[in-house]
Amino acid sequence: MSEEIIYRLSVGYRNSSDVEALRDALTNTDIKLVSYDQDAQRVFDNAIRLDADVVLITPECTGYRTAILQDLLFQRAKPVPVIGWVEARSDDGRQMMSHGAAGYITLPLDEIQISNFINTVHEVVERERKRRTQADAAPAVARETAAVARPQMWQSKVIAVYVPKGGGSHRTTTAVNLSVVLSHVTMGNQPTMLLDFDQTKGDCHTMLGYIISSEIKIAMARNLRVIERGLYDLVVNVGVRYGLQGTSMINLPFIRNYLVDAPAVDESQLDFLPGLMRPTDNGAQEFRNRPMVLEVARAMIQQVRRAYSFTVIDLGQDFASPLHEAAIREADDVLVIVPPIMTAILDTRYALQSLERYFGDLNKFRLLTTGYDPSFGISEREIVDMLGLPLIATIPFEPVVATQAINTHTPYVLTDSGPLGISMRALGAMYLPQLQDTIRARATKVSGFSIKRLFVKNV
Repeated sequence: MSEEIIYRLSVGYRNSSDVEALRDALTNTDIKLVSYDQDAQRVFDNAIRLDADVVLITPECTGYRTAILQDLLFQRAKPVPVIGWVEARSDDGRQMMSHGAAGYITLPLDEIQISNFINTVHEVVERERKRRTQADAAPAVARETAAVARPQMWQSKVIAVYVPKGGGSHRTTTAVNLSVVLSHVTMGNQPTMLLDFDQTKGDCHTMLGYIISSEIKIAMARNLRVIERGLYDLVVNVGVRYGLQGTSMINLPFIRNYLVDAPAVDESQLDFLPGLMRPTDNGAQEFRNRPMVLEVARAMIQQVRRAYSFTVIDLGQDFASPLHEAAIREADDVLVIVPPIMTAILDTRYALQSLERYFGDLNKFRLLTTGYDPSFGISEREIVDMLGLPLIATIPFEPVVATQAINTHTPYVLTDSGPLGISMRALGAMYLPQLQDTIRARATKVSGFSIKRLFVKNV
């Protein structure tokens, strides 16, 4: 039996709805989406280090330049053909082909464009493989042209941050910092809700400088703000009336009664619902009523998403726990956090198999590697191949910056202009494209630093 041929695809996109439609259309085909990004340089870097066979890119990507087409096609180790992704009414497709693109498809996507894309991928990849065996090369094209820009679009999202294996995964750190990126006045400045749904014990409040009201001495010593109520109190209150009212009392004013004093971070539009602040809270009678907790949690998310541009949910490992299940079912994206540790990678692989059976598919799941350093002995390509999820971002290994941020209760995106802060802001830019300008402005202030360095790894 011949081995199945898989075509590895890296995508450069402008609007999230386009890449989501593409991903759905490629389900059950022989084209595997290994990464997608809105920054052209990172699309280039992803294609190289994840061993892509082909790139699909729009000239409306941030930082797009026509030289990227030839740079990919003339990679010494493995030429990577490029297909353009353009508006139907523009002349961008022909212009891209004049600079080395192997073809193009048009937006909006439909069955005809998807069929054309699949056929084009098969044709150009096989053609490049034959060229390599014959020591042939594609002709160079020197002429440059500028892409016609149009306003960047974005959609409100519910983003669940999940990890199958706890401890050292940076899940809560990611949820907190992403929330701040999206909400802070110096960055996204969008109304954002952070929900701590970790059903074992929440830690978002500690990272944001809050502590339970019974710990007054620690609060005074560490300059922490005191929490009077949170998710536990909300669920207990609902439980008293659930038999008669169901979830009818769950509306935005009701939920806001249990938030910390707004905003959760100074100079931001971040609202925050603290989670379970003691490991024993999950043992309360109300939390034993699994159907109630699941229904209440889903109703909360549905109410919140109507009022906020972004809702970020931190959840624990057990996806069958009602809070966690509610977050996954209601989320638009589930960020699967995986550190470069073999035990974590294998645990995630096995969890994804169960998740697919439980929820039906993995279309909303995206891979995010954290604490990454190429010297740890495993490459990003290996992680992608073992998990079968598209890589959307890599957060580098900066333990001093990350630990100091936790101990000082200050999210590092507010203080760090190095690789860690910039990579997290880049993750936020995938949801809010205008953040790209903020990323580049901050990066230029760091001597000897380039965004490209973040994403180019030795593999």
